[in-house]
Amino acid sequence: MTRISKRGRVKSSALWAVPLIVAGLLCLPALGWAKERREPPPAPTTGQPASPDPAPAAAPAREPTGGALGTALASCDKASESSEPLTLPGAKGEVKLDRCYRGRDHLVCSFNALLNEAKSLIEDYGKIVEARYPDVSNVDGICGIKPDNLATDLQNATDFTGRFKALKAEYDARINCASKIGQSLRDVTLPDMAQAPGILKSMIDSIEGDVKGVSVIQAKVVELAEKIDTSQKAMVTLRKIHRTMCLKDQRALSQSEGRPNR
Repeated sequence: MTRISKRGRVKSSALWAVPLIVAGLLCLPALGWAKERREPPPAPTTGQPASPDPAPAAAPAREPTGGALGTALASCDKASESSEPLTLPGAKGEVKLDRCYRGRDHLVCSFNALLNEAKSLIEDYGKIVEARYPDVSNVDGICGIKPDNLATDLQNATDFTGRFKALKAEYDARINCASKIGQSLRDVTLPDMAQAPGILKSMIDSIEGDVKGVSVIQAKVVELAEKIDTSQKAMVTLRKIHRTMCLKDQRALSQSEGRPNR
């Protein structure tokens, strides 16, 4: 009897479990449907054409040098920016002049800008050399230099170096261009001109004359740059010695030296 009762209870429990299992199974699709509602379906992918190979980047425009020189050179370039390629007759066809050359007017304009910058460097920074820092011979001479003056000249020497490098780069580029044009002019022939040799010679002489005018003062600036470099190195050393050996008030030293020994 007891066995029958236990079997009845087990059977009854099983019967109660069946509806619960069925209800759970019915909830699973609902949960999945709710999840689909919360997570929107991904946007359909549409076929997009493959991106074409990037075109070769155009050569970047040459940035003008900063300062007055850069402004002057940019003005020269702007005045001749519409210049077409220049050609002259030659024995084997047209002689194409290098694209760096936009006519003598542009060349002379650029040379004038270089001349003005060179003169400015000589006038603005020549005083650094005149101070004769490398020639100081003793501590009294070093301590007689005002620290503010030394600091100012050191900064000016640094400024000069930057401007000189810019000037030299522009000068070298234009001298190289003028040299190419001079060589090309030697390949030119003027069969329609009775005085062709004289004309060609005068053309070459004109370019060489333009170059000579700017080369003379450029040589002076190069010489100044060498002297300023020497002065700058001396100033760095002098400042170290000044900090090591000099009193903040030189009068204190004079007073101490004038006191009698006890």
